[in-house]
Amino acid sequence: MKKVDHFLDGFFNPRSVAIVGATNSRFKPNFRLMENLVGLNFKGRIYPINPGAREIYGIKAYARLRDVPERIDLVVSAVPAKKTMEVVKECRALGIKSLVIVTGGFSEAGPSGRILHDEVAAFVREEGIRTLGPNTLSPVNTANNLVISYNLVRSMKRGGLSFAFQSGFYDTRIDWILTRYGVNKMLDLGNKMDINEVDALEYFSKDPETRIVGLHIESLKGRGRDFFNLLSRVSREKPTVILKSGRTPSGSRAAGSHTGSIARENDPVFDGMLNQSAALRARDIEEFFDLVKAFEFIDPPQGKGLAIITMSGGEGVMATDACELNGLKMARLGDETCRKMEEIMPPWEIPVNPFDAGVAFQFHISDPFYFYGVLKVILEDENVHCAAMQMPPSMFDMIFSDPGIPEDKALALVERIVDALGSIKTSDTPLAMWRSSLGRGEDRAAGLLESRGVPVFQSSTRAIKALAALNRYRRQVH
Repeated sequence: MKKVDHFLDGFFNPRSVAIVGATNSRFKPNFRLMENLVGLNFKGRIYPINPGAREIYGIKAYARLRDVPERIDLVVSAVPAKKTMEVVKECRALGIKSLVIVTGGFSEAGPSGRILHDEVAAFVREEGIRTLGPNTLSPVNTANNLVISYNLVRSMKRGGLSFAFQSGFYDTRIDWILTRYGVNKMLDLGNKMDINEVDALEYFSKDPETRIVGLHIESLKGRGRDFFNLLSRVSREKPTVILKSGRTPSGSRAAGSHTGSIARENDPVFDGMLNQSAALRARDIEEFFDLVKAFEFIDPPQGKGLAIITMSGGEGVMATDACELNGLKMARLGDETCRKMEEIMPPWEIPVNPFDAGVAFQFHISDPFYFYGVLKVILEDENVHCAAMQMPPSMFDMIFSDPGIPEDKALALVERIVDALGSIKTSDTPLAMWRSSLGRGEDRAAGLLESRGVPVFQSSTRAIKALAALNRYRRQVH
């Protein structure tokens, strides 16, 4: 881990963390704060703070922060809002400069909450205590197993994706995110009492371990000009995907109900400013995660030519529509490619793009590995800049659910098929796949494909939209 010259580095790389409000009760959400740090083997010291406990989760507990015998780098305050100022004042007395306020009940909680928010904000600003939140869950750093969350995290897949969210909506999905995406760091800005989206983007721009940035924003708290100037530079160096919610008057009011800060930006103006950068705007949460996944797995295509490989004619029609509607074009395959494809054609002539592999496969079912090997010539065609392929329908579900096939042999067979599918990709042509049955067996196969560097999407439209977005990004930065 390389040290980053930015105050947020202290949040992501603390040598010690104190959890104020830690508990032994498994029925309280604060229990998870300790459970994740201990269970994931956080690479730092952990100090639970609770005046009524001798130890928590097997670790010696302390009544107050001042009782901890060593220096504390990061304090996570999970006490009720009305007791938060006591924690803040202890931080001042001990010279602690990094604070996370997990608790809600501040600016989103009416006039009394707003008064409390303003009092704490003024205090931390005057004392130089950098504060994340309140009403937040984070930070997360997969490099040192630091996870501040109310939801149990079982494992983490490390990568170059760094996220900053303005809402805890992601926290219920945190285990899914951390196991399915190669995450570097995550930050929930909460009500943005102090730390805001400009700070997060500054840090990610400097962090060498961040290759891709994902931002969720409800309202801009930092200076809009600073944010867009920074975004214009960062997005050309590191692919940046933005999900901007609170786009409508009703959405703005909904945002204010849980953050206490109304999203007052004019959405067309926000869009116009965004278009002056290389950042990509996701229209919904599904597209947000699709785009960051695409950047994580594959490089932008070097042109618009798309090849489509389907398992049914109907899927081919929908995929072709998605191609043209999203600014790509159906690649015209060369004569040599078409000649090689004759080896796996049915007894009658069918189009090669989109190629209906489902009907062709019926005549080569005895040797699927040879069949998939021939498909590679499509991606090797010079007119093909990217490809989208459908996973074989029901195949994986049938294998995993067959009572006559032991689990280990079923997994071995699926891995062979996945290896054959994965071998279709080339180093020069981005390949995205999409699911067919959406069954549990296919879900496991999709995970195996992604472990081999092939991104898998829920539909042909979502796969092709992602490829098209990567192509737009390439044109913007070159």
